[in-house]
Amino acid sequence: MAEFGVGILGAGESAGEYVKAFRDHPATAIVGVYSRTPGSGAQMLQRHGAEGREYSSAEELLDDDRVQIVVSATPPDVRPAQVIRAALNGRHVVIEKPVALSMAEVDHIRRAVSRSGVKTVTSFVLRWNPQFITLRKLVDDGLLGDLIYAEADYWNPKDPATPKTWRETAAGGGAFVEGGCHAVDAIRYFGGEVVEVSAFSCPARRDESFEFDPAAVASVRFESGAIGKLSAVVDADTPYVFNLRLLGSAGSIQNNRVFSSALYPAVADYWEFPTVTPDRDDVSHHPFAAEVAHFVSCIQQDVESHASIHDSYYTMAVVFAIQASLSADGAPVRVADVLASADAEGATEPT
Repeated sequence: MAEFGVGILGAGESAGEYVKAFRDHPATAIVGVYSRTPGSGAQMLQRHGAEGREYSSAEELLDDDRVQIVVSATPPDVRPAQVIRAALNGRHVVIEKPVALSMAEVDHIRRAVSRSGVKTVTSFVLRWNPQFITLRKLVDDGLLGDLIYAEADYWNPKDPATPKTWRETAAGGGAFVEGGCHAVDAIRYFGGEVVEVSAFSCPARRDESFEFDPAAVASVRFESGAIGKLSAVVDADTPYVFNLRLLGSAGSIQNNRVFSSALYPAVADYWEFPTVTPDRDDVSHHPFAAEVAHFVSCIQQDVESHASIHDSYYTMAVVFAIQASLSADGAPVRVADVLASADAEGATEPT
């Protein structure tokens, strides 16, 4: 008998990847799924060779005592209430991105998780990408020295010929909220905490269905004094691209290319190491199984994930600092002010 029963909220592409990951993990079994479109949950389970029931409501899933792990793979406009209820019901939670559409909602989730003591993992799934795993080891080993400059780019254009989805609407939240948060998380993960941002955006040029500016860029300043740049573009004539660059006093990294005059004195240019890079938007290309294995291990060992809501709280603070700067036509915004505002509002709102 499996150690943990899993309930999945949502029946989209990401939900399907979680079905496969939890289906194959020896300590978990899928109990069931709920989707707002009747029948789609059962079809998803059947498509991926998994057994389980289809619930008639999210509440029915969240109240089922057979479920110890809840996967929130829904649009972000309904996610906060569902994650809070799951946490307060004692369920461990996988939180898809974007976590929420406001920093106050992220804070409410964090408070509910802290109150309940459950484990969480936010699906900044690139942290388990093989390229990122190698880079994490290189950074930890001191290859960079002191960080001087960092940048990350999330370019994932929508095909104008495809039907409009929630991602192009207000429920998507914006280019940095819906997808660019991956770039924000990457720059934090490798570069450290961001303390200030200044951001600009421009309107759609190809696809008029967007309800927000689909191209945005932000200059950032790190707590260490380093500087950097972030971009999120979901409307342009380009294939999917995820760039990560880190320039330091002792060495530098460009995606899966490395340079260090101290460590590699005979090499005059960047050298490339073979790996799996984050070069496709196809969700099946992303390491959901590795994320799930990490999360289950954290539950079993009673330790926090390095991508828990407590860590992702700071990623989302940078995201919403960028949103605030965009609204203020590029005026600098301190991340500490975003955190203080969310903390003050969260303290007055019941979880």
